[in-house]
Amino acid sequence: MIILILHILTSLALLAVVLGVYIPPSALPIPAWLGLAFEWLIALELLCGVSLLFTKYRRWAWLTVVMLLLCIAPISYTLSHKALCFPKRELPNSFTLMSYNSHLMGKGLKPKQNRVIQYIQRTQPDVVCLQEVEVLKSSDYLTLAELKEALSMYPYTYFDFKIYNSRRQYGNAVFSRYPLIDKHTLRYESKGNITSVCDLVLPTDTLRLYINHLESNRLSLGSLAPSLSEAEATVLETSDKLERASELRIRQAKALRDDVSRSPYPVLVVGDMNTTPVSYTYRVLQSGLRDAFLESSNGNLGHTFVKRRIGIRIDYI
Repeated sequence: MIILILHILTSLALLAVVLGVYIPPSALPIPAWLGLAFEWLIALELLCGVSLLFTKYRRWAWLTVVMLLLCIAPISYTLSHKALCFPKRELPNSFTLMSYNSHLMGKGLKPKQNRVIQYIQRTQPDVVCLQEVEVLKSSDYLTLAELKEALSMYPYTYFDFKIYNSRRQYGNAVFSRYPLIDKHTLRYESKGNITSVCDLVLPTDTLRLYINHLESNRLSLGSLAPSLSEAEATVLETSDKLERASELRIRQAKALRDDVSRSPYPVLVVGDMNTTPVSYTYRVLQSGLRDAFLESSNGNLGHTFVKRRIGIRIDYI
């Protein structure tokens, strides 16, 4: 009986996640929670379905088949599966591009100790799109001049700071082997989030490049495991954070999509979107575009944020 109850609850949770892809959080806030655990819910659904086959409630196992069919679209956005359909091939304007949430650019460490800078120096892609770039005025930490010098192999740069004061600069940055023109910013009602836009001039083509850092949920994984006495307050606080962040993120995503629709060039939309592939925001962003991760391999989840062995994909090209 316990397995049956768990099976029904898991199926209802998955149904809410599917509905949440098409219904904005303002109308249906619960999926903002459940979408973060979509992969675990699918695993639990399969486990319950198989377990029921060995009980007197085996006839309920059909529910697993129904839920998996309903979840085909969310699964297809979560699990890479198109690499064989789009084999890698060299094209006239082929180039390598890195999108990297630098997490405060290595937290202020100097270039010789900075793992973010060292990784870029080792891999040397043609274009580097960085989010959460932080440089400081104090010589005790990474300065803008030191960052430019460390990545001096790139002749073209674009720094777009959302926060700019006497102590620190924080925002997005682009380093490129190709010219960058028509640089401008999409600004949002947000403390630290912007979309930086520039045109990337290739030898025989021009692309419009969108570098994004959209609204974060600002959740701490540690806070999601409170003591029993703190559980109610934590649930209310987390729910409020998710709902507010989701609403801001959707407004930002719609503004971005509107600008993309007006681009005179093919577009590349990259960055930290702070949303999973199983969300209303992702559906807004992905419409009409191709998710590079889904075409890069087969059978991978591509987690870009991992903490305490819990991973989700929130960064995209």
